[in-house]
Amino acid sequence: KPGGPPDSDTIENTSVQSKLVLLTLAFPRLRIIWSSSPYATAEIFADLKNKNTQPDPVKAAVIGAEDVDLQSGGVNVMGEELLRSLPGITSMNFRHVMSMVSSIRELCDLDLAGVQAILGVEAGRTLHTFLHRGSK
Repeated sequence: KPGGPPDSDTIENTSVQSKLVLLTLAFPRLRIIWSSSPYATAEIFADLKNKNTQPDPVKAAVIGAEDVDLQSGGVNVMGEELLRSLPGITSMNFRHVMSMVSSIRELCDLDLAGVQAILGVEAGRTLHTFLHRGSK
């Protein structure tokens, strides 16, 4: 439908609403404040800041930053991205998984009980099924 409103079940890159949805899906900790005018925005920020000190930019930059193990030279960023893209791995549990296995290969070699011991029953089953689909 050129020129008409987009279908309710499609995501278009040009729609502001679609972009906001994609942002909140990609960054689950993101919070959006919506206001009707710049004056309302200033009031909202004043209310949020009420009785709080001015934020420290250095501390703000550190919040949410990845922990880096300086002795080992950091983490394998590509391996971490791969791990985080697997089903059953979430932003809440990927560090725990990284502390329990030394590599993606080690994770792949675990049996169902081993994966469930790390992730729990449902998430472990989901990941194990994904990793071993078609390998029987």
